[in-house]
Amino acid sequence: MNKLKKLLWRRAWKRQHPTVELCAPHNITNPQNLILGEHIYIGPEAWFSLRGKCRIGSGTIFGPRCRIHTSNHRYEGDMLPYDHVYVVKDVCIGENVWIGADVSIMPGVSIGEGAVVAACSCVTKDVPPLAVVGGNPARVIKYRNADTYYQLKAEGQIYMALKAQGKTITNEEQRCEYHSQEE
Repeated sequence: MNKLKKLLWRRAWKRQHPTVELCAPHNITNPQNLILGEHIYIGPEAWFSLRGKCRIGSGTIFGPRCRIHTSNHRYEGDMLPYDHVYVVKDVCIGENVWIGADVSIMPGVSIGEGAVVAACSCVTKDVPPLAVVGGNPARVIKYRNADTYYQLKAEGQIYMALKAQGKTITNEEQRCEYHSQEE
């Protein structure tokens, strides 16, 4: 894509999604299949291969280098190792989900509201709401405190929305909460 096309695409994207922060560089094939809520952050080097639809709920944050696949090759066809047909399955990510760095999300997966996906995980199956998952394949490690989650949601304590209003801490020193190895 030449520089002028990229600039026009970025301007159109920002008009269409004013509360979505999409970091560069990124690679989104078939961006018309990306259905976005508000106040979403997509970290640098995102790679979304979207033959199918991908819905991302409001308040969701992606760390760097995340990958979303909505299709796979058909390996049970009439050629080896696979044939010319793509098996397409939509991906759905709920509201207020935190997806850590280097996560891969496979076709057909739904990630429930308020879930947390640990860095470097490969999500191959649905993730329940409020679950904290990690690994390859990602498995439930624990669940967030539902009372706290729903209270914060009711109070509008959504990080990206508050950041847009200038209501988050920006000083790096103040943002860091150190924990010793002995805890």
